[in-house]
Amino acid sequence: MTAQLSVFLCCSCLCWQTGQDDWRGLASKAQQAEKTGNLQDARKLLDTAIKLEPKRAELFSMRGGILFKQAKIAESLADFDQQIRLKPSDAPAHWRRGLTLYYADKFSEGVAQFVTSDKAEPEDVENAVWHLLCNAKVKGLEPARKELLKISQDSRVPMMEVYALFAGRSSVEKVLSAANATGVQDKTSSRFYAYLYCGLFEEMMGNSMKSQEYIRKALEHPIDHYMMDVARVHVQLRKK
Repeated sequence: MTAQLSVFLCCSCLCWQTGQDDWRGLASKAQQAEKTGNLQDARKLLDTAIKLEPKRAELFSMRGGILFKQAKIAESLADFDQQIRLKPSDAPAHWRRGLTLYYADKFSEGVAQFVTSDKAEPEDVENAVWHLLCNAKVKGLEPARKELLKISQDSRVPMMEVYALFAGRSSVEKVLSAANATGVQDKTSSRFYAYLYCGLFEEMMGNSMKSQEYIRKALEHPIDHYMMDVARVHVQLRKK
């Protein structure tokens, strides 16, 4: 899951020379606040920026992500939807919106989102997995597995084993073994994704306690990616 995230982060590469009240300056400060974990300040800065420029899709994209990280799911979805209304070309690859839809229990819409996200990134196991997670809620697991999006090669370890797990052809033990195999270059990332998706698999299978256990394990292997926040928000939401 990279294409939409690249769009989300691209404005951090710009060197803005702006005044304090300029929307670009506020957005830049919001990004810095977000990087340091100060989500409340980041949101306030973006609130002000949006008041100044209410037709800037990128501001709603940024705030939608921050609201998700604050576990404010309905508000996150509202911002992502507004982003798409302002810039429809952002819709196909918007996997972050798909994640929000899953946690908003809007599973049919999530299915549709991950179909288009898969077309934008056709060899990304994560799109296929989240599509299945949503579709299983709509149609049931076995019918959903028949509609599992086709992935032939995702080079990240252990993503093809994760794909086999959700397809019903592997096991949690094999996924964890693949992540810890000799020769895996980035064991932190591999272990994070292994535990995250084993946890999501257990949730799909109705094993809530085991799901929480695995996703908490994922948080013990921190990575610098939006999916780290997904794991954290998942644990927070499932406490309720």
